Amino acid sequence: MRLKYIYAIMALIILSSVSYIVNYSLKDILSFDFAKVINVLLAMTIFLLSSFAVLKNGKITSFTPLNLYGLLVFWLLLVGVFSNTPLEILPSFFRFCMYYFLTLVAYQYLMNEGLNQFNKSVKRFTVCLVIVALVFGYYEVFFGSVRFMNGAYRLSGSFKLHPLADSMFLGIVIILWIEYFVVQKKMGFLNFLVLVGLAYLFLNTHSRMPLLFLIISYVTYTLLKLKKIIKIIKVSVGVIILLVSSYSIVVNTEISPRLKKVFVSKNSLRDNSTKTRIEIIENTYNAMSAYEKAVGIGLGGFNNFYRDAKGKDGVAAHNNFLLFFAEGGIIGLTIFLSYQAILFITLFKFIRKKMNYGGSVNYQRLVFVSVFLFEICSFLLNNYYFFTSQSIVFILIGLMMFLMKNNHENKVNLKPL
Repeated sequence: MRLKYIYAIMALIILSSVSYIVNYSLKDILSFDFAKVINVLLAMTIFLLSSFAVLKNGKITSFTPLNLYGLLVFWLLLVGVFSNTPLEILPSFFRFCMYYFLTLVAYQYLMNEGLNQFNKSVKRFTVCLVIVALVFGYYEVFFGSVRFMNGAYRLSGSFKLHPLADSMFLGIVIILWIEYFVVQKKMGFLNFLVLVGLAYLFLNTHSRMPLLFLIISYVTYTLLKLKKIIKIIKVSVGVIILLVSSYSIVVNTEISPRLKKVFVSKNSLRDNSTKTRIEIIENTYNAMSAYEKAVGIGLGGFNNFYRDAKGKDGVAAHNNFLLFFAEGGIIGLTIFLSYQAILFITLFKFIRKKMNYGGSVNYQRLVFVSVFLFEICSFLLNNYYFFTSQSIVFILIGLMMFLMKNNHENKVNLKPL
């Protein structure tokens, strides 16, 4: 596979991070959701590029978590073909299949170009993402109109009106920036300053779950990586101190008013956001027939199904368990849970494996935190819909796939094979 494929794909992912700005600028001119059209076209293009790059190689490499994910998509598609229209199926089909092929594209790229070249590509890619995050984020802070949503003034950066999408985007950008630019032998002050700037934007999206799950992901990595009991005890004490301190800061300040409400309010589960999520779950389950609960309503069918059931258009599941149960039934949900379980076991084996890959990037932490955050802790993130951050996660799964399959004699190939 040539460099142009991965570069083109990364450029399209960067473009997807600003597509909502276009829609916001043209909303008074156009009579339709232009951002949705652009995102479908971007997902379709990335899918076509990645699938062509993989299939022209003539071989699809097997990787158990990815195989289960592929089975999940196949099941949803199979049900959807008999239940939904092409217009319903295709947007989800492009996104879901794109994730599958992005993992294989990353794997093949690493096999052909080596780990060093991959690092160079990811560094340039990360810098571009950081520029997007900082420019649009701080433009909104200083010149934009920050919207009051669900009990807080929430930044959404380039993802206009979608603070959750912006928080997921900032979360993955922060992880990449930490591993490639901050945690180095010689960390520059500018790199640290950029991290502080990103963290400020991330906190001020006031999205509770990404913040909590990001902390949980780093803590989980640290604990699972340890082998000696004494170290586990020491780290556990440190984690407890950190959590207590964080809790104290949250409940005694307004740094995160929505999270503060969760901790101190008797009505923490009655805020508009939480109530809406609970209502969506209840309404969806109650509207499904016994047959639909068994096999699902099919790929891409959720929005129209909910509209027909409750008369509300454009409603997303906001919950991966609900999404895969609704569109795949008990069978689809079982496959998804199996995928999560196998993926977690694979992540655990990956970080416990001794690797000598040279350089200063901690690939095990980079992959674990990113994948654990978005795939294991993602049930309230709606991450399969906002594909900018999700695409990066599946590229990192490809990195894990490469490192696990090519760690011969504990020495990872840095150059092309």
